Amino acid sequence: MRRLLSFAAPDASVSRLLFGNRTFLAVWGTGALVGIVRWLQFLALGIHTFEITGSPLLVSLIPLLWMLPLALCGPFVGVFADRSDRKLLVLVSLTIALLFSLAMAVAAARLSFGFWPVALASFVGGMLWATDIPVRRRLLGDVTKAEDLAPAMSLDSAASSSTRMLGPVLGGVVLEWFSLSGVFILSTALFAICVVAIASIPSAKDARKLRVRGGHFFGELMSGFRFVIEDARLRWIFSITIVFNLWGFPFTSMIPVVGADILGLGPALIGLLSSGEGLGAFIGAIALALFARPRQFAVIYHFGTAIYLLLIGILGLICLSFSAGAEDETGTLASFLVAMMILLAIGLAGACFSAMQSALSYLNAPAEYRSRILGALTLCIGTGPIGFLHIGWLAENFGPSIAFLINAAEGLLALSILRRLSGGAPASMALFGAPR
Repeated sequence: MRRLLSFAAPDASVSRLLFGNRTFLAVWGTGALVGIVRWLQFLALGIHTFEITGSPLLVSLIPLLWMLPLALCGPFVGVFADRSDRKLLVLVSLTIALLFSLAMAVAAARLSFGFWPVALASFVGGMLWATDIPVRRRLLGDVTKAEDLAPAMSLDSAASSSTRMLGPVLGGVVLEWFSLSGVFILSTALFAICVVAIASIPSAKDARKLRVRGGHFFGELMSGFRFVIEDARLRWIFSITIVFNLWGFPFTSMIPVVGADILGLGPALIGLLSSGEGLGAFIGAIALALFARPRQFAVIYHFGTAIYLLLIGILGLICLSFSAGAEDETGTLASFLVAMMILLAIGLAGACFSAMQSALSYLNAPAEYRSRILGALTLCIGTGPIGFLHIGWLAENFGPSIAFLINAAEGLLALSILRRLSGGAPASMALFGAPR
């Protein structure tokens, strides 16, 4: 185990990717900018919903609607990505997102935005998210050399983590200074940059072959699911993903409630508070990209998820003390800093999950199945709406502090059951990450 966890010195892969592969930079940078849009809207729409409704349950519906398309569309998008020009698919989805954001900016400036327009914006944003893993991330793998795949996936995770830091800060500041219309104007501008970046990259050499490829659509869809079911390693990876998305990630939907209701913060400071999780995830993902090696991936993935869930429970205990503590300015500042540090630690643990999820899924899938398997992974991520409803109902009835405690306990129990059912994974699966 000591050898398994001993990190090696960073190699030259990161430098090759960042300074010698312009196509990688365009696809990677697009993922980062789209992630910024996702998280700034995620926070801004959540704050706006709490301001107009005062309901934690309705706040939890915003991320639910963001994630619902992952379950509804992810596997189908994966089959299309295997059969089509992935550059064209990314370009089309970005163009649609740009036009929709522009329309929403105009509507938000001229109309009073209630819950249902916010819900529509969340669902359409989720449609773009559903294309990210099976299409854009697959394209990222296509433009990366085999020896650089693991660092490429970790760098992509690092970029995604940094957007969870920058996006909420931007969302809170823009919402406070420029209202909801400003949020959509900024989104439109960032989408326009992405369209230009993707349009500038060369088309794949095998694009023509992909477009004329035959085969029954639903047969290919089911073949991806069958492959996952029959492969013990992928079953384990995807089971951890389901646990994380049911009991882990949904806690983020309650950060606006904690900030506004427990700490009494404004939108800008709520955005800064939410960015703590993203900052920790960014630091962790960069460290993993530089030092983690494939034989360590399964251990990092499993224990990172366990620590993430444990820290959510600790945050629940801390929030209980906030509720009973002083309400003066000094007490609020101290509570803010403590919550920020807990969220930073949660982000570090979350990086172990998110970076390893991408790398393990990609490396354990044969090339001809990758988009379909990543589509199936998107379906597992799409179980998140159930988790958001669950924690939203708990917070509505018992408050966010108790909701965090119950959520963490349930998640850790599910993870321990999964570990027992898989025969003591990840120790028995320590060779995960080796390409087939």
